[in-house]
Amino acid sequence: MTTTQNPLNKMQLIVHNELFFSHIITEINAGHRVIIPSKGNSMLPFIRPSTDEIELSPLDDNSMQVGNIVLAKTKESNYVIHRIEKIEDDVIILRGDGNLTTREYCKRSSISAEVTTILRKNRKIKKDNFHWILHQNLWFSNPLLRRIYLGVYRRLKY
Repeated sequence: MTTTQNPLNKMQLIVHNELFFSHIITEINAGHRVIIPSKGNSMLPFIRPSTDEIELSPLDDNSMQVGNIVLAKTKESNYVIHRIEKIEDDVIILRGDGNLTTREYCKRSSISAEVTTILRKNRKIKKDNFHWILHQNLWFSNPLLRRIYLGVYRRLKY
């Protein structure tokens, strides 16, 4: 753990991922929902880094479905919050919405939580929200559209 000063003169505590997520998973396993800040671009445009927060919930009977967003530990021992693209027996194939080709693989037992809400400014985007359902059902279906949309989105936002 280290402490740094950010540009807004606020103190930040930097915690290693393994320690951070082990605490998060402990809370999830105790039946609590946990809200964490988003980081990274792999879930763009649905989850935006630095501005959005992610609510993680304990798994339920409907969590392991294609299109759901989950917290998983990959075969490479990295924690990711990505969408389930495919389920093949005990192997889960994950892909971030902002990733064109990269996929992660993990075992079913390596999935710890499900994302149920995105908090964006003063808005909650819940799992049953139209915006969420649109991404869940249409985003993977057209790789060409995904490439074009991400290219335009990144040029306009960055």
